[in-house]
Amino acid sequence: MINFYFSDEYLNHDTGSHPESVERIKVVNKLLLKEYSNHNFYTPSLACKELIANVHDIDYVNDIFDKIPISDLIYLDPDTIASPGSLKSYLSAVGGSVDAVDHILSSTKEKNVYFCAHRPPGHHAEKNRAMGFGVFNNVAISAQYAFNKKKFSKILIVDFDVHHGNGTQHIFQDNPNIYYASSHQFPFYPGTGDISEIGQGNIFNCPLPAGCNSNLFRKLFKENIIEKINESFDLLYFSAGFDSHKLDPLASINLEDDDFEWITETVIKKFALNIPIISVLEGGYDMKALYSGLNNHLKVLQKYSDD
Repeated sequence: MINFYFSDEYLNHDTGSHPESVERIKVVNKLLLKEYSNHNFYTPSLACKELIANVHDIDYVNDIFDKIPISDLIYLDPDTIASPGSLKSYLSAVGGSVDAVDHILSSTKEKNVYFCAHRPPGHHAEKNRAMGFGVFNNVAISAQYAFNKKKFSKILIVDFDVHHGNGTQHIFQDNPNIYYASSHQFPFYPGTGDISEIGQGNIFNCPLPAGCNSNLFRKLFKENIIEKINESFDLLYFSAGFDSHKLDPLASINLEDDDFEWITETVIKKFALNIPIISVLEGGYDMKALYSGLNNHLKVLQKYSDD
């Protein structure tokens, strides 16, 4: 069974006609209700400031709380919008990502699998800056929380969103026990993610040229991530973005539906056959591609989860 974290609060994070819109989470919810309704569903808790400040500067956290508008929409950066209903969405996305860690720690199973159907995405959020639609870095906060519990000595984050997770890389680039691996269009927004960026030997970037098709993607992903990382991990995260699909309007990578099944299967077979998995939703801005890509990702997670 997959353990899903989902909140109706995500419907209240109004971004108007922005690509990271309410329609995304409606599509995700439609998929979950149609194909995965027999799995476990949990309502995320609301993260407190202290939890968020394990990764983000507390002055930045306070500033975000103070900037939430009473009416209308405001821009926290040129791409990132806040509305009166946004704060609980931000806090639910962090809270659910951390709840998954607590669930793992209280479980007797070895192969717990979680999918956090959150919005907004978070992998661009820096320690002190909202960026790329995101305000708090959901995956980074969860991974840091897990590491602080001293139950996971080595953690792997695999990010297959089409944009490089600059925030996640910068947060962990000096922590040799938390690995970050990313495949992404390059050069492209946000400008980071060159193959030469290696941190403390814990950063593995897989740049993809514009127009990259399935065959080239799989070749580069294997060469730069699967074959380069030869460590054992206690916990695996996916930063699961579906905007590298050929239908997505925000990038120029041409992956097919079944590539998301291949990514998930390949990563799990190499790194996570007997460890917990937490997958957190990132990008994906074509509704058909988001639905089909996510479904292929979840089919594999289901396969490797305990009943």
